[in-house]
Amino acid sequence: MTNGKNKIEAIFSERNIDEDCDTIARLLSPYRKTIRESLNQGSYAEAATILLEVLESLTYHFVEDEHYNYFDDMYSPDYVCQDMMEAIISSIKSGNFPAAELQWLKDGLEKLKHTEAYENYGVPYVLDVWERFLA
Repeated sequence: MTNGKNKIEAIFSERNIDEDCDTIARLLSPYRKTIRESLNQGSYAEAATILLEVLESLTYHFVEDEHYNYFDDMYSPDYVCQDMMEAIISSIKSGNFPAAELQWLKDGLEKLKHTEAYENYGVPYVLDVWERFLA
C-alpha cells in the first residue's frame, strides 16, 4: 500500500463514521483539489491513481463498515467523488488524457463495477456517471 493509500484508508476509520458520513466526505474533500492540480500539471496517472484509491477504499468500507446504515438519501462521500470524476472526465473531453492512463483508469473502474458495494447498493454512484460519459 502506498503512503497515499494509507492516508485515504485512515479517512475511512470507523471513528469518522457519522450521519450521512459527512466527516468522511469532509476529509476526502482535499483530494478534489489534488486531482485538479494533478490534471493541470499533466500528472494524469497521479490523478487517476488518487481517484481509484479513493473509490477502492469507499467501496470496501461502504460494505465492511456498513455505511448504508448511516444515511437515508444522501451519502456525502459520493458527492465528493463525483466532483473528482467530473474533473477527470473534463480532462478526457479536452483531449489531454493520454491513452495509456485512460485505459488504466477504465480497467480500474471496470473492476469496481464488480464489487459488492456497486452490485448491491449502486455505490460508488460515480460509476454511473462514468458509464453515461462512455455512452
